[in-house]
Amino acid sequence: MSKYIIVTGSPRVGANSDAIAEFIKESLGTNDVEIWNIYEKDYTYCHADNACKELGHCSIDDDATDLVADLKEADGAFLISPIYFGRLPGPVYTIIDRFYGVFNPAKGLDVPSPDKKIGFVLTMGGDEEAVKNAEPVAAQAGFAFSVVGFGASDSVILGGNNDPTAFANSDEEQAKVKTLVDWML
Repeated sequence: MSKYIIVTGSPRVGANSDAIAEFIKESLGTNDVEIWNIYEKDYTYCHADNACKELGHCSIDDDATDLVADLKEADGAFLISPIYFGRLPGPVYTIIDRFYGVFNPAKGLDVPSPDKKIGFVLTMGGDEEAVKNAEPVAAQAGFAFSVVGFGASDSVILGGNNDPTAFANSDEEQAKVKTLVDWML
């Protein structure tokens, strides 16, 4: 049985990210899915103390430490996040920075597996042109997640999503996300 983690990166409760996460969970067709809502978790920023280089894991004991360990063990994952000012929101970068705990070139790096996939669903208020300009955000996130073993990534960027019910009311957007889920499976 495959294990999947869905990280919702919106700091707002009830945002499109929550609706997308539930849609993906239902579409995966398995009970082994964890939704990790960033707004519900207790985590802090990377302290860059390099203790992880000696310990082999982060010295901070919080929810982000558990998430990083779970991501390394997961068969697949999704990151659902809004794009603010052409980038992921700060709380998402705080989590990505915690990947530093498993990044140790001195001890060798794990090679990301092409069979381990991460799907990104990024939402924003912009139009089609803004969506095209946001593609590098997904590419950068894919590179970051390679540190925790994800060797394949794909993304869906949904524009015009200022309304928190936009995804729930759009068959077109749901079809795009379903295609991403099918790619994952």
